Amino acid sequence: MSKNIAYVNNKFVNFLHATIHIEDRGLQFGDSVYEVIAFMNDNNFIDLDFHLERLKYSLKELDIKFKYKKKELITIFKKIIHSNKFINGIIYMQITRGVQNRSHAYKKNLKPTVIIYAKKTAFNTQKKIKGVNVITYEDYRWYRRDIKTTNLLPNILAEHEAHKKNAYTAILLKKNKITEGCHSNIWIIKNKKIYTHPSNTDILKGVTKKRLIYIIEEFGLELIEKSFTLKKLLNSDEVFLTSASSFVTPIIKVDSKLINKGKIGNITLRLSQLYYRSFRK
Repeated sequence: MSKNIAYVNNKFVNFLHATIHIEDRGLQFGDSVYEVIAFMNDNNFIDLDFHLERLKYSLKELDIKFKYKKKELITIFKKIIHSNKFINGIIYMQITRGVQNRSHAYKKNLKPTVIIYAKKTAFNTQKKIKGVNVITYEDYRWYRRDIKTTNLLPNILAEHEAHKKNAYTAILLKKNKITEGCHSNIWIIKNKKIYTHPSNTDILKGVTKKRLIYIIEEFGLELIEKSFTLKKLLNSDEVFLTSASSFVTPIIKVDSKLINKGKIGNITLRLSQLYYRSFRK
């Protein structure tokens, strides 16, 4: 099997020649869902079960008829990774509703389009963890952020603004309250208490967030799942973000305000170490 391959609708194809139909609903309407799954050392798929659980939820909420077996997906993932000779990276998997003559209303029983490929990535691990600076940006997204769809234009605009300002990403605000990042969940620490937004339709239920909550509870740290204001974030002792590709990443500057004098906090560092160890066992 040649290098640089992808998987599209039951076929392994050259990545550069991977195509879908021009009337695919994922292309025309963003009528699709996706997952990004990190892997390390070839085949250690991080939090795979959590990702597949969320994929199942997103498919159900959008009524996309796609059935899969975990073993079959793992076989596809491994073939792509080994053919491309990747060690560490991410698997991108997207499921669209399928192809149909252009119409807002979708027909029943369409055959979903399946797209899977891998990308080599360097992770922010405990051995080389670094803090990042972020900006704040208004949250213009739709009201079902709990579904992991490809409707990401507001995220793209916010992320573009962050990159213009040489920032790592953007933290999104709704009515002066923090929702989440463009592609991450946001956490703050104040007086040794850890705060994060509750998992509801205002945010995406992050897979890394779910894993970290288990870790926090296991080690007896105090977690409060409650929305918080920008002011509270700026006055916190530590701030960090979590995502499948960023793991636990410290935030040391928000807009022009330094957090913890621009240094990585001790609790954040500890959580990063514990998270990393949780899948290195």
